[in-house]
Amino acid sequence: MEGGDLAASDTLTIAVTVLGALDGVEPVRRCGARPGDVVAVTGHLGAAGRGLALLFDRFRDAEGRPLAVDPSVLTDRERADLAAQLRPRPPLALGPLAARSGATAMMDVSDGLLLDATRMAEASGVRIDLSPELDEMALRGGEDHELLATFPSGAALPEGFRRVGTVIADATPHVTVGGASSAGVGGWDPHRDWDAARG
Repeated sequence: MEGGDLAASDTLTIAVTVLGALDGVEPVRRCGARPGDVVAVTGHLGAAGRGLALLFDRFRDAEGRPLAVDPSVLTDRERADLAAQLRPRPPLALGPLAARSGATAMMDVSDGLLLDATRMAEASGVRIDLSPELDEMALRGGEDHELLATFPSGAALPEGFRRVGTVIADATPHVTVGGASSAGVGGWDPHRDWDAARG
């Protein structure tokens, strides 16, 4: 299987590819979500998006150039959000754990939960209904570097995962939030959303 890091930028970008082994465990693809499955995620979705907004809103000069971050003016939550953006810690060990725990579908969440859940729903031919308790940054923020997975109904979620929705049979694969269709942009698409003025 091949994939890639697609981006648009006016600046030099260095991408790194990491190869690994499955060690006898069957791969869990994004196309395996089934009606009745529980939808779960790792981590604190929205933190990286809030960290990026913090950089753009408070640490740029009048011309839009970045300013040094002064940690002393940040709250504990703002420092955590900034760390999530600048020094992400992907939950690498939780992928194999989810696979061994019976995950039916799995993928990373890096472009926003709504957008990535839509990709999973379309690949699996189902509707994914997300919890209405998720805030807008968790749904659309992006760059969370977490995992989105589905598990059979009634299965114990592995440590590190929390429930955020349900998989529902539907002739038109899509994502809803609390049963309602979500309007607007679902997440970060670098080819659609790149703004050179914002860096």
